[in-house]
Amino acid sequence: MCSATTPSLLPEDLTVKPIVQALPAQSSIHIIPSELLRDILSRLGLKANIHASLVCKTWFQVAVSVRKLQPRPWLFYQMNGEADGDYVLLDRLRSQAYKVYFSDLKDHEFSCSKDGCTDIVLTFSEAPTSSSCLVISLNDRSICSSIEIATWRPGETLWTTHRFENLLPGRRWKSCVFSNGVLYCLTTFSNIGIFDPSRATWNILPVEPCPAFFQVDLCRRVLMTEHEGGIFVMLTIRNKNPLMFKLNLKRNAWEEKRELGGLTVFASHPTSLTRAGLSVEERNRIYPSHNGHLGVYYSLGDGIISSRFPSSNYLSNRIAWVDPPHNNFNL
Repeated sequence: MCSATTPSLLPEDLTVKPIVQALPAQSSIHIIPSELLRDILSRLGLKANIHASLVCKTWFQVAVSVRKLQPRPWLFYQMNGEADGDYVLLDRLRSQAYKVYFSDLKDHEFSCSKDGCTDIVLTFSEAPTSSSCLVISLNDRSICSSIEIATWRPGETLWTTHRFENLLPGRRWKSCVFSNGVLYCLTTFSNIGIFDPSRATWNILPVEPCPAFFQVDLCRRVLMTEHEGGIFVMLTIRNKNPLMFKLNLKRNAWEEKRELGGLTVFASHPTSLTRAGLSVEERNRIYPSHNGHLGVYYSLGDGIISSRFPSSNYLSNRIAWVDPPHNNFNL
């Protein structure tokens, strides 16, 4: 049994004594030069920038002045479904369409755009216009004993091919995304493979199987995207609400997400993009790529759909979300 007793006084060596310390003179406090502080904060992502802005008034002012808010993506698709080089760039927010002609894209179809998923599993480390861009291709030979990954950089005349033992024979690699300097590849059974181009290594993460991934049919699309190192997967199926999962790298497990921490996902088959800092109404939403249904979205938080999702091709292979041009005056 336990009984209440009157607490005795603590010995002197166990009592907590206040620490009195003289503050240094103002002249001895180290202050980061404004230009250096601006340079440091300009290198931070949006989330880290917001955290840094809470330090003090000076840091807040500098952080806000260099804060990088990504623009809303535009839709990019072939005009009238033709492959003659005529394309449309659509600013969904303003319902403004621009006709553009790309002679190099004549008689071509989308494979991927920045990050994406294809039969070959192809992606870029960053925008193809960057001199440091790395193109990575994974040849999906699921029945073979080896995995073949090829890389190429602008200026190179040949692809560099890497071959690794196929540790998951029979599993098909469906999607990929480049994040934190490595390529994450996903199978339809929720397996994750990681290719590190700097070390030329291929490894399989010991991720716990997720039953939701096994419910795959011809109508389902498995899309990958990332945000500041976080890996997200969206499972879509015709006439059903999409499911969103995030990879917990500490637990090596997939976690279903009912909200995205304020992120907005622009989903398309060639590429899916995430945005932070959009309006409150747009957060925790998924916007599909369909040029005929500009107002369609799915809200993860409350499961609300703005209107019925198109049943056939709301994630068409021929329509992609892309970063808008830096200067659209000449469009």
